[in-house]
Amino acid sequence: MSNRRDEDLLQDAGGGDREAFGVLVERHHRAVMQFVHRFLGDIGRDTAEDLAQDVFLKAWKAASSFEPRAQAITWLLRIATNTCLNYRRGKRLRRAVSLDANTEADIPDRQAGPAAASQAREQADRVRRAIAELPPNQRAAIVLRHFHGLSYAEISDVLDVSVSAVESLLFRARRTLRVALAENETAPQVLPGLGAESL
Repeated sequence: MSNRRDEDLLQDAGGGDREAFGVLVERHHRAVMQFVHRFLGDIGRDTAEDLAQDVFLKAWKAASSFEPRAQAITWLLRIATNTCLNYRRGKRLRRAVSLDANTEADIPDRQAGPAAASQAREQADRVRRAIAELPPNQRAAIVLRHFHGLSYAEISDVLDVSVSAVESLLFRARRTLRVALAENETAPQVLPGLGAESL
């Protein structure tokens, strides 16, 4: 069962197959946790775990409505996006700072020395704060594109907007980030796949 496609597992889960759903959870738990952390910021591991479990519970209940034309991960991230937005509304979070302390891009080069490591952490913090201040849909688009590597079409599915709306969200988000990070030209490199030229 471990080598089956996600979409097939999800269809089986829609028919009540708990084992198939368990394999799906195992495959995507980390990605959902990372998305929750990056989207909501400094919420703590326990809260992120609770929200990730909520995402999978909703996915289990809605598995029978899954249409195989969509990818399972984009469907899960759509549920995660809605769960995060509902959490923000419920808790009235005004500001999120951390995206994910365990992101590979946050890990400084150990051979570079303490000063370089400190500078890399400061740059990562600036990027996190800048992204955390974006409007929710722009933040979701940036996180999905640059941390999860989703295509514009996949982001369109997750956010339930057109591809042109995704392009617009990313354009505005990058423009805002460019202004927020203008003082330090190396800061945008902390974002995976997002060099200064992309901003």
